Amino acid sequence: MKNKPRILVAPLDWGIGHATRCVPVIRELMRQGAEVYIASNGRPLKVLQREFPELPTLKLSPYDVHYPFRSIVLNLLLQMPRLLWTLGMEHLQIRRWVKQYHFDGIISDNRLACFHPGVPTVFISHQLNLEAPNALLRRITNKMNHWFIRRYNRCWVPDRAGRDNLSGSLSRPSPSPNTFYVGPLTRLRAVQAPLQYDVLALLSGPEPQRTYLEKTILRQGADLPYRLLLVQGKPEADSDLQQKEDIEIVPFLDADALSRAIAASQIVLCRSGYSTLMDLAALGKKALLVPTPGQPEQEYLAEYLSGKGAFLWQDQKRLDLAEGIPAVMALPDPDLSLQNTRMLETAVKEFLLAASPSQGELNGVIVETQCIASLQ
Repeated sequence: MKNKPRILVAPLDWGIGHATRCVPVIRELMRQGAEVYIASNGRPLKVLQREFPELPTLKLSPYDVHYPFRSIVLNLLLQMPRLLWTLGMEHLQIRRWVKQYHFDGIISDNRLACFHPGVPTVFISHQLNLEAPNALLRRITNKMNHWFIRRYNRCWVPDRAGRDNLSGSLSRPSPSPNTFYVGPLTRLRAVQAPLQYDVLALLSGPEPQRTYLEKTILRQGADLPYRLLLVQGKPEADSDLQQKEDIEIVPFLDADALSRAIAASQIVLCRSGYSTLMDLAALGKKALLVPTPGQPEQEYLAEYLSGKGAFLWQDQKRLDLAEGIPAVMALPDPDLSLQNTRMLETAVKEFLLAASPSQGELNGVIVETQCIASLQ
């Protein structure tokens, strides 16, 4: 008989951001005594295997969404049949694993079909209201998104409540009454380091757009009088450092190494993925944001936070580092007033009480009520 809850954590595979923001969640689960399994695929799974080599891992089928076209409508239409098939297979796999491994709870970061009626489940997302290029598509995609969110017992939003937040209208209002704001999540920590680089170029996101941006940075950066460190976002590759004139290239950096690299850089150049933005906000770092083409959410976040004076952004097709880098350097350091309110600690505590194998169904109902009262 198990004496501690066994929890499955499953991040989405669109880039590595969903995996990196699961790092503090996994750390908190382990700190509170949970037995954690990790389920994902590709680069996100590699990231978490590097961060937690001692934890058992399982492989889920890849969503494998690509963004070859700037139109999100075209991208989704072309890939929808395969994506729906993947979701069905994912849900069947979760049901088999709960029976096989006796999981007491599941935490899914944006993996839509990782719910199960027999155990407490959590859906982590800041995208409660999806962005789309027109009102009709926005209504359709949000109906689907909300249907999946409601299949989970809880929805954790990695942001703070209220209008002065990081994710803007993406996370409000919520479609679920069991939505809890757990505060911004970052695996990084503030450290002191002497300046070594002018620019840290931090790549992430789905292919082929990740590769397109890398080639553009290398081509333009070679002609600029700046010392650059380019992190390719490839956790599966060897960690050998390459040198191309004034540009150092490394495939991937773990949390400690990336914290030091950011501290040693004057500014950051990166995608406007929400996980990266949480890292930058927590460390108070200036950045030039380049949204992934075909992702309205990243375009919205880049514009929203640039409007707060925190960052600047450029479209990938019109990226001009000679103009953008000095403009960002001239910005004041961002102050987005992030505070550790221990909301994640409280949310994990309540979730583990509901998932405790020694408590049973009645306790789960009681804890559900307590969770609503304590975290609203």
